[in-house]
Amino acid sequence: MSAAEIQLPVSQVPEVHDYEVGRLDPTAAKPGEPHRVAYKQHDAPDEVVAFSNESEYKEYRQLTDLREPYQFSKGRRPNIPADYLVGTKRFVGLQLAEAPLIVFINAKSGGRVGPRLATVLFHALGQGQVFDLADQRPAPVLKTLWENLLAREAEGDKRAAHIRRNMRILAAGGDGTVTWILKTIHDLGLDPMPAVGVMPLGTGNDLSLSFGWGNMFLNKWIRAQSLYHTLKRFADAEVGHLDAWRINIAAPAADLFHELPHSLQLNQASKAGVAAEVTGCFWNYFSVGLDAEAAYGFHRLREAKPWAASSRLTNQAWYSFFSCTSGWFCGAAPLVNKLRLRVKDRAGGGAEWREVEVPRSVRALVLLNLQSYGGGRDLWGLSDDRLMKEKGFVDPIFDDGLIEVVGLGSGWHTALVMGQVTSKLHAVRLAQCAAVELELASGSGGKRGAGGVKDETGLTHMQLDGEPWAQQIPAAGEGRQPLRVHVSCEYQSRMLFNSDDIQGGLRVKRLAKRGALKKTNSLKDVEGASVPVSTRTEHGSTVVPTVVTEDGSASA
Repeated sequence: MSAAEIQLPVSQVPEVHDYEVGRLDPTAAKPGEPHRVAYKQHDAPDEVVAFSNESEYKEYRQLTDLREPYQFSKGRRPNIPADYLVGTKRFVGLQLAEAPLIVFINAKSGGRVGPRLATVLFHALGQGQVFDLADQRPAPVLKTLWENLLAREAEGDKRAAHIRRNMRILAAGGDGTVTWILKTIHDLGLDPMPAVGVMPLGTGNDLSLSFGWGNMFLNKWIRAQSLYHTLKRFADAEVGHLDAWRINIAAPAADLFHELPHSLQLNQASKAGVAAEVTGCFWNYFSVGLDAEAAYGFHRLREAKPWAASSRLTNQAWYSFFSCTSGWFCGAAPLVNKLRLRVKDRAGGGAEWREVEVPRSVRALVLLNLQSYGGGRDLWGLSDDRLMKEKGFVDPIFDDGLIEVVGLGSGWHTALVMGQVTSKLHAVRLAQCAAVELELASGSGGKRGAGGVKDETGLTHMQLDGEPWAQQIPAAGEGRQPLRVHVSCEYQSRMLFNSDDIQGGLRVKRLAKRGALKKTNSLKDVEGASVPVSTRTEHGSTVVPTVVTEDGSASA
């Protein structure tokens, strides 16, 4: 299939990217109709929809009609057909790429890097295989591509079958861009799931770091002498797995949701005592408390003054500023005043819920799937394994079916942890479990006394994979339902692991090498296989892999 054959129809290019969604309003006039309430939500991560006034980006947008003079002739056929080149060098075959690749790039990310990278990729891969997320959303692109491949495959096109089974996706952007593409792949039910590699253009880049792609973009990757090697890394990378965690937020009143990140969906609830439910997935972390409030401050700044958040270093400086002004150092009430934590230690029907006491010193609660937070910070304390074993914890990794629950304390404690002053200083370890349930209510006082004004709704902040929002919570009282957050592992996404040529500094490489060692010691992943949660043991390790054969059939 040529690049021209997978172009997205014009009718499927989205025109409106920012909108108000109406659902579940208690003032609905007609009886029997669903209640509706307006809440603000983008259809893409903030890093994609953010306004850009960069002159280089505007100049790049004028070059989107690039031609590929050396790849195709006027008849859209290769200048030198591959069958004439068989045997001249490694991996040259009859029109079958060793690892078919398409790219989704957030060209607004990375300051001036984004437009330059987009232009280089257009020249290197061809216009038809590179999609700018500002214009072309991943869902219609992948849906159209998969329909084209399946139709050709049904006609007996072996090349289409090869491309579908071996397709790889390069996500060039921040963590929000990567998780958006992972969610789209799952929502579309693509089989087999394409594995996703990362080129880091964001601020934190924790997903990129964890899978060996580095924590920041380096210009040398796209220089003429290095470009081939850079793209070859994505072809040679092994396929690994990443746990995807389902989150469900149930509210007793529909008007508690005023704004939501793009990754969450508001649904009409069917349970007694629940007026509205929000569902979604995350791959990196979910947090409640002051860390989310600081991120929300930066989020609002970026929306109001995009020119003030124009580079990775500037963004990190703003995060530090809002962390200092959000209450870490003065006046913030203990999180336990409005929160109750319960966990289930293992998956399965026989597991029971148990309550976990949250210390009064904790001001933010973080659920970690990755062992990298905020650009490579180790909140769990991987080096402090003695205390970890004493509490019965196992060495965590991102595909074990377990999530780590930690607490961040005072401003000084959090500053020292985030500064990584010593490997022995880390967040408060609270639990390592297969499922989590939080209950939040204003003025409940937890177990220890008052924490708000009785009978009045309160406000907290939440953050899901870097997308923060302000969340109303109901008033506590006899017979009143709290806001309930339920988290459990639902499935696994497929990621490309750059284990042979890990990028980044020494600290970044140490974090990524943990995953490489874990992968080496586990069962060998099979190209094209998808590992559901049901095939894991108590601690989440794979027991029976699924093998996809050459003809596309599956066997154990």
